[in-house]
Amino acid sequence: MRLDMAYRGTGFRGFAANEGVRTVAGELGAVLERILGEAPALAVAGRTDAGVHAAGQVVSFRIGGEGLRRLSDRHGGQRRAARTQASGTADDTGQGEGSPVGLSRLAPALNHRLNPEIVVTAAAFADDSFDARHSATARAYEYRIRNDAHLDPRCADLEWHVAAPLDIGQMNAAASHFVGEHDFASFCRRPKDRPDASLVRTVTHARWSVVAHLGEESSDADAAGGASRSLLFEIEANAFCHQMVRAVVGQCVAVGRGDRAAGDVPAVLAARSREAAAAIAPPHGLTLVAVRYADD
Repeated sequence: MRLDMAYRGTGFRGFAANEGVRTVAGELGAVLERILGEAPALAVAGRTDAGVHAAGQVVSFRIGGEGLRRLSDRHGGQRRAARTQASGTADDTGQGEGSPVGLSRLAPALNHRLNPEIVVTAAAFADDSFDARHSATARAYEYRIRNDAHLDPRCADLEWHVAAPLDIGQMNAAASHFVGEHDFASFCRRPKDRPDASLVRTVTHARWSVVAHLGEESSDADAAGGASRSLLFEIEANAFCHQMVRAVVGQCVAVGRGDRAAGDVPAVLAARSREAAAAIAPPHGLTLVAVRYADD
């Protein structure tokens, strides 16, 4: 099975299931178990951290037995409607526990329980070889900054507020050094369970631009780089290591403030040490926006 989904990460301690805390996988898995009658093992394209959002996340899992029966029953919806009409009752998913849901009703049934923080935009059977993580050929992220004297409390969990003036030209000069194949050890948290894992990644695109504030239309002041503006960082790579985008953003912002030089990035990459890089950016400005697959 393949699920395409989006979520607001503010209320979650990341995607991965973690006992005792609220996570996206924990919420999704619990609802899938109620609907399918089994708890599937979830594979995810990008394991987002606490507070990180997604607009184009992909999850896959394998099902069989009872779960497959419920999804494969083409007439589940009609029988469910007839039962509901006859009894005059229904549970809060619009279906009785254990009743066939049918593939076409899976996304609506999930969303009934998961909205508004999580939205499943598509649900489909996939090839047996499909894995949301290992089949992906690229991921794309966005990071949003509000470069203004004051933050907007309506969007405070979706963008990083930076009051100091930022030189977007210098930030793009810094970003250009990340494009290509590099060892990102200086810009990644090394996995504790795999300390010798390669941190070489290939970045195909990295660029800053001036955009309208969230919820507002573009203005002349935005286009001209006025005192109040929002900056958007777009980056795509074959894969990302832990905290890589936030570390790259932190380096670019340090350059934009004048604390670092754009030309220092190659030396920081070569150092292969987190101590050589600037402080990482906070998580809440980051969104996973797309996952690419060869067959898409």
